[in-house]
Amino acid sequence: MSEFGEKLINLRTERGVSVMEACQKVGIPPSRLVELERGVRIPTAGQIAKLENFYEAEPDELAELAKLLEKNLSS
Repeated sequence: MSEFGEKLINLRTERGVSVMEACQKVGIPPSRLVELERGVRIPTAGQIAKLENFYEAEPDELAELAKLLEKNLSS
């Protein structure tokens, strides 16, 4: 699992939110969130912004982890 995916899971579980609840609030399909949490899909800039906003993450925290994910998946 990627650091990005682990961070998403941690943020979601810390808030006690299910995948379905997070998807409804963020506006992405459940299948997409699961792929992001598993680290098999690179998030778009819009998805990152929505997730950071919903989870009240530090600015660019998820964006930096997404860059690492993209680098790892491209290798």
